[in-house]
Amino acid sequence: MKERAFKLMKEWCDTLLTYRVSTNTPYTDGALLCPACHVIHGRIADLCFPFTVLWAESGDESYLERADELIDWSEYNLKTFDGLWYNDITNRWYPTSVFSAMSIGEALYHFSDKLPEKYKIKWKGIFSRMAEVIYRFDTRDDFRPVINYFCGTAAFLAMAWRITSDGKYLEKAKYWIDRVLSNFDEDGLLYGEAHPAIIDRGCRAVDMGYNLEESIPLLLRYASLTGDKADYFKARLMDHLEFLLPDGGIDDSFGIRHNKWTYWGSRTSDGVIEGLSLLLDDPVCADACERVLGLYERCTVNGLLAMPMGNDAGEPTCIHHTFTHTKALASLICAENDVTPEKNTLPCEKCYGVKEYQNGNLLLFSNNTFRATFSALSASFHAPHLKNGGSSMNLLYHKKYGIVCAATTAGYEPTEPLNQQYLRKKKNPPCMTAQMVVCGKEACYDNTAVLSHSENVICASGEKWNAEYSFSDEKLNIRLTCENGIYSLPIVCGYKQNVNVLDGGKCVKIDGSVTVISNIPIEVDPDERVFHQVGGLSYVPLRIKVEGSAEIEIS
Repeated sequence: MKERAFKLMKEWCDTLLTYRVSTNTPYTDGALLCPACHVIHGRIADLCFPFTVLWAESGDESYLERADELIDWSEYNLKTFDGLWYNDITNRWYPTSVFSAMSIGEALYHFSDKLPEKYKIKWKGIFSRMAEVIYRFDTRDDFRPVINYFCGTAAFLAMAWRITSDGKYLEKAKYWIDRVLSNFDEDGLLYGEAHPAIIDRGCRAVDMGYNLEESIPLLLRYASLTGDKADYFKARLMDHLEFLLPDGGIDDSFGIRHNKWTYWGSRTSDGVIEGLSLLLDDPVCADACERVLGLYERCTVNGLLAMPMGNDAGEPTCIHHTFTHTKALASLICAENDVTPEKNTLPCEKCYGVKEYQNGNLLLFSNNTFRATFSALSASFHAPHLKNGGSSMNLLYHKKYGIVCAATTAGYEPTEPLNQQYLRKKKNPPCMTAQMVVCGKEACYDNTAVLSHSENVICASGEKWNAEYSFSDEKLNIRLTCENGIYSLPIVCGYKQNVNVLDGGKCVKIDGSVTVISNIPIEVDPDERVFHQVGGLSYVPLRIKVEGSAEIEIS
């Protein structure tokens, strides 16, 4: 795997350098200009660690020069009054300094004995300066972060202890770990990725994109640096791997920060490989790592980590996804073990029927063929129109076809304008969640909708509608009752896949693989595709009128 990871990381990094800005002013010189966003993303110095790995493996010192150049740009343009770095030129958020400083720390930790003295002294000085400020995060009135920053601060301070040998950093790292430990729920899921951490119906603010790609890997890094709670955090990773899909994708279809979800994870985090690389001696973790690496390879377009179907939709790729995820590949290359994974059964592939999370407001289903997620969670990060609950079928995965249905937010808003994209080619897309729509109101807005279940059947009920999802190994049957509504069923479908409408509109075949049969004609334009930034997938929308009852079969 290390050889594949190195090849992919080099491809990503070399492509990133083609966007390097060369000017005669320190305001832009050496920075990277994003082709999708037409801005310089502030966290580009996160590339320090990957570029240093490339130098160490290839002997090409230009990679060190580029890493140092990005640090210089950050020092000149992002430096705060107290020595940290702002997130972006136009964003005063400073706690992301933890992640950039951690990248510098990883470079020093792995290669301090090999680094040329001029880089070693300079980078350690910047790292130590930031460590002193981050050490005092708990005394700042303006430091009110969500849970991923607790994890990041703990991991960084553990790194500061290893690099400086100053015991105060280890002591403060354990302070932050103690705060993190109180934020695991009864199912082992980390919560607190929003304020408040506990939301309606006693549910927790959980985001699987952030948890799997950032928080849990950082906790595992803390454990590897300190020897503290390694078994505990590995167990929590295994709990979260329930949401890693068989093809390496991450199910964040229900997450509190779902609007930043892209199928392989979250837009600005480092990647689940960063954590899995620390546990390659475990066959399940090694297999999971290989599957995620394979997904990264398949989603690499023109040298960058892209939204899975974004290129076919004519949408440019944001470089932020690539330069953060290079750190995960660098971690894999530097891992103690290098294994050739064997096929194992991931947690999500076990046939368990129905599992309850979040007081029964989040249900997972798994059998030999299907994996599905249903969410009655009603809270969202920042804005109410970013909801994605309503007891909808948020995700449907088939072991042969892959992703069949994937929820999006009800509306689209880039709550982090420099980290999210508007579409270039089309207007903002509509909601692509499989759900009931009654009197123009989408179920994902319905805070009263509830879920119930038996062995292979999941029932969803709103004020004016009911839906019963019955699973077998061969098919999914959906029985709907509503006085006057529409069932929206967007099916994930690439631009090059064929859609055929048969039997007077009662049968739709997608790519010769997915068959949808209804006892009522299906409204569908076989040539229409809707691309959505949330998930990064394209869909063919199906609509079924429900006047009394309707039955749908997906096979």
